[in-house]
Amino acid sequence: MIDGGAPVAGPGEGVGRWHQLYQELTAGDVSTLGPDELEQLAQAAFWLGRPREAIAARRLAYGLHRDAGDHARAARTCWQLFHNHFELDETAAASGWLTRAQRHIREVPDSLERGYVAIAAAMWAGYCGECDEAVKQAAWAHELGQARGDRNLAAWALAMLGGMQVSGGDVAGGVATLDEAMIETVSGDLVPFVTGWIYCFLLKTCQALGDVHRAREWTETAVGWCEQNGVDSWYPGVCRLHRCEVASLRGEWASAEQEALRAAEDLAPFGDYLIAEGQYIAGEIRRLRGEYSLAEEAFRRSHELGHDPQPGLALLRLAQGDAQGAANQLRLALMGGSQHPLPRARLLAARVQAELELGDIDAAGCSVTELAELARASQSRLLWGLLATSHGALLLAKDDVDGAVPLLREASSIFQQLECPYEAAQVRTALGRAARQVGDEETAVLEFEAASAAFARLGARPDAQHASALATRTPQNPQSLSDREVEVLRLVARGLSNREIASTLVISEHTVRRHLSNVFRKIGVTSRSAATAFAFEHDLAG
Repeated sequence: MIDGGAPVAGPGEGVGRWHQLYQELTAGDVSTLGPDELEQLAQAAFWLGRPREAIAARRLAYGLHRDAGDHARAARTCWQLFHNHFELDETAAASGWLTRAQRHIREVPDSLERGYVAIAAAMWAGYCGECDEAVKQAAWAHELGQARGDRNLAAWALAMLGGMQVSGGDVAGGVATLDEAMIETVSGDLVPFVTGWIYCFLLKTCQALGDVHRAREWTETAVGWCEQNGVDSWYPGVCRLHRCEVASLRGEWASAEQEALRAAEDLAPFGDYLIAEGQYIAGEIRRLRGEYSLAEEAFRRSHELGHDPQPGLALLRLAQGDAQGAANQLRLALMGGSQHPLPRARLLAARVQAELELGDIDAAGCSVTELAELARASQSRLLWGLLATSHGALLLAKDDVDGAVPLLREASSIFQQLECPYEAAQVRTALGRAARQVGDEETAVLEFEAASAAFARLGARPDAQHASALATRTPQNPQSLSDREVEVLRLVARGLSNREIASTLVISEHTVRRHLSNVFRKIGVTSRSAATAFAFEHDLAG
């Protein structure tokens, strides 16, 4: 039913079968083809990476079905056109074809096609944020597929149902439903279009949840199928994007960057937003390696093509010393950014870093609170790791080492279990700082050296150099004052006003006030004169 009776290349037949069919059907005037031939041409064009030609052929087929009064086949062509446009991110056109499909299906209420139209309606409802309606449509389509014995409809609807349950907050139930759909998919009994769609949809959902283990388990299966059966459609490129995201988390940066750029090139015919995802992944890897100009180039290219460059670009600014600029960018990104758990959690974790760098402990606390709400709702181990790291860093800034260390150790355990070496090395650096704060210099050096070695193995040059410098530097600042706080205290001791300090350090007066508040709290004073006395007593007034 899903292929309209047109020939479908089976597993392993590959590009040759579709190329032959395409050549035969385009040898003459395409406008003279009948509806069945046009649908075959649309399939061939899709699998050969010619999405525009697939749309053109289906539009012609739709006109013939409509004029013949064949509402069932007209509805089928409409929902196929909905998917063609939706996957190209052409949502206005997709919406129009969905509406037309629903109009035709009302004329044939007993047709199995109404189940496929319901899947399209569920996808559209999910896109619009109407999760309850999406779940309703997908559940109804699944019931119809089971009742009528259409395994493609039942499996496709089950996958959609699982994804919409996850989006609606039922993470455990939704993931279990997706696993069930995946078991049906790997049986090999579904048509290629549905198989590829389910693979990509499940991997996308796992990535959004931060479910690293499940993503890793299904990725190799999905990529293997796509490379054997996906021909030149968008499926192989999308699956490779998911695989390189997993590889990036595992620290396999060289292969991940190459695969991301290759996938972006392969996906060029299917929409700029897919190219943008590949560019963003490459930008993140370059940032971590310290290739800042190349990273910025990739982030800007990604943004030009419609992808939000955050938090990568803000973290790049933070690495370049512009904490205020980073915080501003992240604040804006969180106003209208993704509401999916993992992307939002990454934005929040980055904002905690920027806010702590600025000395704004209250703002960092608010970010940690929202991050905790996300982690509890998502039930994702990766999000719990991000939360434990951010909360631990916040407590260290408050001099609460007793509270910070258990959280940081929990984060370390999570990232080791998930095989996320970069995040694990970051936690070791934080544990080194905690040891130094309580005067355990030997443990501090051990943690810094271990972190430096891990960063070096990954190729994270800036982090490796920073951790190495921490390992060899003797702590000099009293009362756990940061270097920036010492700078502010030194200028206070010289008699400068907040405005003059802000001008000297090129920061805002608001930031100066935050730093002073932290200094007063750490050294136990309540006035500038007492702080000045402390500075002279500890040789910080020079």
